[in-house]
Amino acid sequence: MEPKKLAMVIGIAVLLPLFLVFFVDALYTEPKWEKYCNSSTYSAPYKEPPSNVKCDDFYLSPEAKQCTDAGGNPITKYNEANCPVFDKCDYCQKDFNTAQQLYNRNIFFILCPLGLIIVLVGIYLTVDFIGAGLMFGGLATMFYATVRYFSDMSKLVRAIVLLVELLIIIYIGYKKIGNKENEEPAIKQRKRK
Repeated sequence: MEPKKLAMVIGIAVLLPLFLVFFVDALYTEPKWEKYCNSSTYSAPYKEPPSNVKCDDFYLSPEAKQCTDAGGNPITKYNEANCPVFDKCDYCQKDFNTAQQLYNRNIFFILCPLGLIIVLVGIYLTVDFIGAGLMFGGLATMFYATVRYFSDMSKLVRAIVLLVELLIIIYIGYKKIGNKENEEPAIKQRKRK
C-alpha cells in the first residue's frame, strides 16, 4: 500500500473511534463521583482518647459490620470519652458504582452497534484505503465499548459477547473480503479468454 494511503488508513482508524467516544461523552456524560459522595460522607477527624480510656474497635460493632456487608461505608462520630462509635451508614460509593456500571453498559450498547455499522460501511465502500480505515476504526470502537463494559459483565456474558463479536467479524470477512478475493482470479481468467 502506498504511504499516503497507509497514512489515511491509520488516521481514520485512530481519529474515528476518538471522535465517537468524545461525541457520545458530550451528549451522555459519565457519572461523577462528587455527585454521589461529598464531604458529609466522611467520618469525623480522629481524636486521641485519653490514656486511661480503652476504646472498642469500631469496625467490630454489629452496626458497622452490617453496613460494610451491605456495601456501605460506616461513618463515625465520637462519644464523650473520645472513642469512635457508629453514626450512620453511607452508601454513596455503592450508588456511584451502580451508576457507573449502568453508564458502561449503555456506552457498550451505543458504541458497539455503531462500530459494527462502520465496519459494514467500510466493507461496501469502493475506495479501498478509506474502507480499510473505516473497518479498523469500527473494530477499534467495538473493542473500546467491549473493554469498557467487560468488568461489569458476568463470566458467561463475557464469553457470549466475545463469541458474537468474533462470529460477526469472521462472517463479514468471509462473505465480503473472502468472496472478493475468490472473484478476482475468476474475473482475470475470463478476461484472458
